[in-house]
Amino acid sequence: MKKAKSSAAATPALADIGHALRSRRRQLGLSIVEVARGSELSIGYISLLERNLASPSITALMRIGEVLGLPLAYFLQVPEAGGHHFPQSGRTPFQLDKGGMQFDRISGQFPGSTIGALLVTVPARHKSTPVTHGGEELVFVLRGALRFTMGGRKVHLEEGDSVHLPSTTPHGWENPFATDARVLWVGTVPMFKQDAEPDAMGQDLALHGSPTGSFTTGRAAAGKGSS
Repeated sequence: MKKAKSSAAATPALADIGHALRSRRRQLGLSIVEVARGSELSIGYISLLERNLASPSITALMRIGEVLGLPLAYFLQVPEAGGHHFPQSGRTPFQLDKGGMQFDRISGQFPGSTIGALLVTVPARHKSTPVTHGGEELVFVLRGALRFTMGGRKVHLEEGDSVHLPSTTPHGWENPFATDARVLWVGTVPMFKQDAEPDAMGQDLALHGSPTGSFTTGRAAAGKGSS
């Protein structure tokens, strides 16, 4: 039986996500209020992220990135995954912050594909901020236990339990227990679309210390404001 990779092997995110968010927002002339409105996240949460006082979720980064015109690859050193076969020995887990959730991408991308899948290790005492976005998702608990929020409802999930919901419902998970939880996440959110969409703006990303990838113009161009 293969041994699970340890969190020590995980690839870290951009060293200073807060600084990257703040710098890009100011470059576009957007206020925190505009970024919060466009991403449908709270003003307080955006402020905490910019000061590195909160740990962002992948979905939150994706939502903010849409507003700021930044792909997820700007923040994460996520290995590309084209094709159909992904042996464990060829995958590299990644993290948003040291000691935070660890993600292992187990799905690829090809013309017509619509789903993505991750193995997620949710550390003990971790709590995410509920978010909403398009599409749908399924969460299956492989090991441990979680409390999952769906709208105004909280459900307790143990090993073997799952939830399947439209992602437009406010949702998030919490691990208030003493041991890590291992989760299979499957969703239709196009988190890794940059694999198939190279862009000339990749050089700009490299200059900011991030892996090259597409630079998708988001909703930020719609409004300007003060920093």
